[in-house]
Amino acid sequence: MASVIETRKSRLLLLGLVLAHLVAISKQVERGGQSLLGQGLFALVTPFQAVITGAIRGVSGGWAGYVDLRRVYEQNRSLQERVRVLEAQLQARQEQAQEAERLREMLQLKKELPLGVLAAEVIVREGAPWARTITVDKGSAEGVRLNAPVISATGVVGRVIAVGPHASRVQLILDGQAGMGVRIERSRVTGILVGQPGLPTAVIGDLVMKYVPSLADVVVGDVVVTSGLDHLYPAGLVVGRVRSAARGNGLFKEILVTPSAQFNTLEEVMIVRTPLPDDTMTQGVR
Repeated sequence: MASVIETRKSRLLLLGLVLAHLVAISKQVERGGQSLLGQGLFALVTPFQAVITGAIRGVSGGWAGYVDLRRVYEQNRSLQERVRVLEAQLQARQEQAQEAERLREMLQLKKELPLGVLAAEVIVREGAPWARTITVDKGSAEGVRLNAPVISATGVVGRVIAVGPHASRVQLILDGQAGMGVRIERSRVTGILVGQPGLPTAVIGDLVMKYVPSLADVVVGDVVVTSGLDHLYPAGLVVGRVRSAARGNGLFKEILVTPSAQFNTLEEVMIVRTPLPDDTMTQGVR
């Protein structure tokens, strides 16, 4: 057993001496300016270096990509916030422009009307789509009186039915209990214009022109204005246009009138303070 171990030691020693001799020789032998040992080691190490370098580059590239992605994300959030701010500013500017246009129309109308009028702002609507009254921010302290006509830049709105010190309630002409004397501007045919009771009036928005003879000259598209015969509304204020005119089954026509006042978007109105005598108004509300 001892002889076997000694034999193995001798062989290992011999192999080590041979390898040492080969290394010494390879260090002395040069090829292309480099020793054989250096070339061997270079060939052995190069693949591992390539793998390590690729891994380092991958990690570095991934980190750089992550940093760039975070930067883009932050920029995107900043741009989105800026867009929201600009949209809000644009909306505010549009609202201001629309308000300025409405005020300009009302100022122009005020100049043209031979009436004393007071500008007022709508502050309360009835909490339903079929609202028949509104509240405005002017009252007795500003000279508003009961039954004063209320108009807008596009047509008649209604009349004051309750007055407080600094607010008034206005009954819209859409109300089924509201009524006014009107005439067809073209043919001078007169009648009574009333609101339709119930939900359909609020949805359709049509008014009914009553007591017009079946043979009277009324056609679709005719302009309807106040007649002044009710002693509430001055004559000549535009109320709306005829939407339909049928002969009817009795003595009177069946006439529907679409009001010209824009009740769904009503924000500013004018309250008439000094109505003139009947038939003295020549300038209508257009």
